[in-house]
Amino acid sequence: MFDGKVLQIDEDANILHAEMKTKDGETVVGVYQLVGWTTAPKSVKAKAELELWVPPKVSHPIQ
Repeated sequence: MFDGKVLQIDEDANILHAEMKTKDGETVVGVYQLVGWTTAPKSVKAKAELELWVPPKVSHPIQ
């Protein structure tokens, strides 16, 4: 696995520019174009939802 970062996403979210460094220090650049959407398998969707879950805000009355 490599550390990487998304550098840019176009306004319509159709083009993504990403970069990562290999273990040898080489910079790898990728430009990806969205060609379609698909539904993730339930296990992948559930894992992503758990990782992205943020607890709901609880408002506390000031007393």
